[in-house]
Amino acid sequence: MFFVGRLGAGGQAEPYVVNTANVITFVVMFALAPLASISGNIIGLKWVVVFGTIGYVPYSAALYVNSMYGTQWFLIFGAVTCGISATALWTGEAAMAVGYPEMRQRGICIGIWLALGKLGSIIASAIQLGLNKNSSSQGSISSKTYLVLIGIQCIGLPLALLLAPVHKLVRSDGKKPDLGTTSRSFKAQVKGYAAQFRRREVLLLIPAFITAQWGVTYQGNYLAAYFTVRARTLAGFLIAIVGAIVNVIAGWCLDTKLLRRSVQAKGMWYFLLALFTIVWIWNIVTQERWARNAPDAIDWSGQNFRVGMAIFILYRVAYETVGLWLYWSLGTLDNNLESITFSMAVLRGGESLGSALAYAVGSVRSASLMTNLIAATVVFYAAVPFTTWAAHLVKDEGPGAETEDESEIEAGPNLSQTEIDHPIETVATRVNTKV
Repeated sequence: MFFVGRLGAGGQAEPYVVNTANVITFVVMFALAPLASISGNIIGLKWVVVFGTIGYVPYSAALYVNSMYGTQWFLIFGAVTCGISATALWTGEAAMAVGYPEMRQRGICIGIWLALGKLGSIIASAIQLGLNKNSSSQGSISSKTYLVLIGIQCIGLPLALLLAPVHKLVRSDGKKPDLGTTSRSFKAQVKGYAAQFRRREVLLLIPAFITAQWGVTYQGNYLAAYFTVRARTLAGFLIAIVGAIVNVIAGWCLDTKLLRRSVQAKGMWYFLLALFTIVWIWNIVTQERWARNAPDAIDWSGQNFRVGMAIFILYRVAYETVGLWLYWSLGTLDNNLESITFSMAVLRGGESLGSALAYAVGSVRSASLMTNLIAATVVFYAAVPFTTWAAHLVKDEGPGAETEDESEIEAGPNLSQTEIDHPIETVATRVNTKV
């Protein structure tokens, strides 16, 4: 689903029908997010993720049928199946990525998770670039694109079965994740999910997760409106690679010990705020100029390609970084896997709500590209005060974290056999050394 989204309009010539289908997908995801987290805590996150790989294939098949025969009912059906599965996948994979690693490695692990999510896009877009390399005009991508995508998505199910269940997981520090103490009954899990809405940090981050998705709809419509088929395919390939690199680098930066965690949280957020400001201003100026004097279809050999693609890629850098930062920030405020699963469902539900609203605007033919862009910009800044507050809640030590001294006391001193055999001499030597 998300690879074709990077092509703009799901690879179709016009975005309106596909955007309507996306609204259905994300409404389903928003509605079912609580059930996904509750199921994950009861039956295990692995099986939730396995279920989450099933419904993507019908959606891609529907795009193929719509491209070939104009069949729209199948597209709506595929949007529903995709929404049901994506709810499970989004919640389950996010909970694993944030909750499985120890606190000091969460940045890089979240980055690797997000980067791996683009591996399929890199492979698929490279193949599609070859299939569409001669399409130097606007329109739909080659129908073979969807067949390749279907093949790649079919691999998801067997790969998901290779995931380790949480009870078999051992972290690099030798410990297991804190699974929580709540009863696994459905009623207790519902109460646990509802309790997330009493957590200040979760409530403060919800607006950011909602508004961060709005720009994606504009970017997709922007590609479909101005770029040739092969230029759109190249754009999908480039942002998949750039996104993966940005994810890993940003995750590594957030785990670095050069700065305190609280400083990292605030510093990264203010950097992103400045970067998004540059992106929005650049987008608005360019969109206004192109709205007045629409360029010919932009191809990779055209004069407007560099500017148009630079804006698109820079937005993606900001988008990928803020997504990682949001998950990392919440991860620093929680160390309980059960609670993390609930909070991920709340926030991924927020993402789905934001996407549904954005695609609803993008599906209206009378709404101009500038309308989409202004809406994305306004809602982003509306969330800034809440996100800034949340950034200041990140502490240097995570919940339940041990200090180095406490860890050393618990582990005991590292003694050699000679020191064990001669304890009095050992104590005297250490005292003299300290003196």
